[in-house]
Amino acid sequence: MAFNRDRREFLRTAAKLGLSAGAFLIFEQACSFVDSTSTSDSLLATPEPKVTPTSTRIPRPTYTTTPVGTSSYTVSTPTVTPQSVGEGIVYPEPTAFPVPSESPMTDPRVRMGHLLRRAGFGATREKTDEFLDMGEEATVSFLLEYDQVDDTDLEERISALNLDLLDHSSKTPPTLKLVDLQHMAITRMIYTKRPLQEKMVLFWHGLLTSGFKKVGRGPYILDQDDLFRQHALSPYDSLLKAVAKDPAMLIWLDSRVNKKQKPNENFARELMELFSMGVGTFTEEDVREAARGFTGWSLRKKQFSFERDQHDFEMKTFLGVTGNHDGTDIIDIIMEQPVTSLFISKKLFEFFAYDNPEPRVLAELSSTFNSSGYSIKAVVEQILTSDEFYSERAYRAKIKSPTELVVGAMLQLEVDTNWERIGPVYLTPMGQELFNPFDVSGWPNGGEWINSSTLLNRLNFVHSISLASGHFLHDIVGSIKSRNIDSTVPAVDYFLDLFLDGIVGGEEKAVLVAYLDGLLTKNGSKSSFNNSTLGSLIYLVMASPDYQLA
Repeated sequence: MAFNRDRREFLRTAAKLGLSAGAFLIFEQACSFVDSTSTSDSLLATPEPKVTPTSTRIPRPTYTTTPVGTSSYTVSTPTVTPQSVGEGIVYPEPTAFPVPSESPMTDPRVRMGHLLRRAGFGATREKTDEFLDMGEEATVSFLLEYDQVDDTDLEERISALNLDLLDHSSKTPPTLKLVDLQHMAITRMIYTKRPLQEKMVLFWHGLLTSGFKKVGRGPYILDQDDLFRQHALSPYDSLLKAVAKDPAMLIWLDSRVNKKQKPNENFARELMELFSMGVGTFTEEDVREAARGFTGWSLRKKQFSFERDQHDFEMKTFLGVTGNHDGTDIIDIIMEQPVTSLFISKKLFEFFAYDNPEPRVLAELSSTFNSSGYSIKAVVEQILTSDEFYSERAYRAKIKSPTELVVGAMLQLEVDTNWERIGPVYLTPMGQELFNPFDVSGWPNGGEWINSSTLLNRLNFVHSISLASGHFLHDIVGSIKSRNIDSTVPAVDYFLDLFLDGIVGGEEKAVLVAYLDGLLTKNGSKSSFNNSTLGSLIYLVMASPDYQLA
């Protein structure tokens, strides 16, 4: 961004964006890792935070191809340079993503907040206290053993919404209503008593991708969502075999038209490249042979159907193994490849902890994966109890996906209202349309979530939820009074603890305290808290760079 403006222009620009000077400093820090050539003064000249949603695909990272049988690849990251503003205001040199300067992971409350954000979507302060009373080990066990947790209240809540997941008004075959499907998913993530299960459902939707835009007709995406919930922590071979027969996947990757006289290679290729082994770990001949194994796996009456007369029963040589392989055999052979355990271990570790894990970490997870019968549950447990998960490198090291940002904020602020339009109004402009990723490679991740448009849309959401109106009705004042908070410093402490684990510099806290004091002081006397003043404080904290990090 171009920062060579005088102080008056800096303040004028902050006003145009509807931000205080302090908030605008925070905003510029959040933007600092975006390429300066793409976020010029034209962005800063925007008269208000609202922007028009964009459908431009965020560029995906570049990968280096490796020889067959290996899995290492690297992601290119942007470089940034120091920036300064006006009269003597100088920013420190940022990293690619804003991270805390010191590791706070020795504090039990900070560790618990980290665990609940990564293995779920966060929690209220009271819920965090409950898990602290349980202890870290018992909390991990609770999260993993979700089958033992009664979630009947959630199912009753969803039933009471009366969602029309299938629109029967059309003369064409019934079509799922995407907005209701998204409404259901967000409701599950907010109100579930099984947060790790729902977090894994989100993970699988991003990895074993199918898109509503192609398979929306019929119950297919809804059924796939249920499949991911059922197999959230299943052994990976079981999940892959179920997905290979899943009607949504049969349509999405054209398996239903894969016939022996004309094999379709789409599913076979993505099965290896995106679902199990990675780029450069197989040959084109392997793709052809795998496709032959899945011939005849089709769809009839909205269910998987094996069309025997369309299956190729001839001998096939796949990844060096010769036999009369069918699709099940193909998956079994894939699971036996050393690269598969490394691939899925890396995907899981990066989802829960941090990017580019050390080879030693991957080797340990890979060993667990293989020795446990390809157990996803065993690998996730090892990640959530590892020193690396609670390391300085892991803390606030992942940029929240739009879903994590929205669901986490609604959980923390205890928003209980009708949000059927949350998906199209907020998530999609931020770059994540639930059940409808851009392409077969799924949603973006990491730094790809942030560009000039998506960042402003994140601020739009933060602004909307801090107003406690419209889509987000919640009683901010009541939440403060119920906790016997009646003065400025405790109020600031409460929201910093809720949103940032209380990890904030003394100078930043002083700015927030002074800001809230200024809002409350009128004509030399102090007024009481109201939703507007507290909402302004919430906005500043949630608009900070650290809150964008999980």
